[in-house]
Amino acid sequence: MAEGRGKLDPMNISTERLIIRPFALADAEDIHRVVREKNILRYMADWAEGKDTPRDYDEPIAWLARHKWSRDMRKSQRYAVALRATGEMIGMVGVGVHSDLREVEVAYFMAEAHQRQGYAKEALSALIGWIFKVSEEPYLIATVDSANEASAKTALACGFRLFEERKIIGYKAHNMVSDSYFYFRRYRPEME
Repeated sequence: MAEGRGKLDPMNISTERLIIRPFALADAEDIHRVVREKNILRYMADWAEGKDTPRDYDEPIAWLARHKWSRDMRKSQRYAVALRATGEMIGMVGVGVHSDLREVEVAYFMAEAHQRQGYAKEALSALIGWIFKVSEEPYLIATVDSANEASAKTALACGFRLFEERKIIGYKAHNMVSDSYFYFRRYRPEME
């Protein structure tokens, strides 16, 4: 089995410490709490916008449940990252088309209490392995606000290569605090 891929089956992706699974209604309180943490709110504010209570996540969770495990990576898919030992939801990984670039992008965040422990790298690596196993996507991208050094390090640790730093001119991009972002790419293993 390829490094970082973990065990794959139709219902979940698991690694030594984590389970990547569809979000469930029971996750609403954890999502509500985690997306309000300082750096997640700073770099992924759309997860909190218009969602003032945990119940405001019921509809988005139901939508995600209808689109889980699609082999079409151009459909927005977001998954809960949970600790294997306890089942606690500690973050999110996802895949879908970047709204401006029209390329397949991965996304991720971890609760502050679980950052700097390798969980983001572990979860993202497993998701990438699953994507390349079930789809024909030639490459994936990650776009990271240039002010978000920790996320950029995670992308590099997961095998992405920094292609360029792009400056946004003429408007403020959603979910960004700076006026530039890092554009990363990772090709399928057989294409590298």
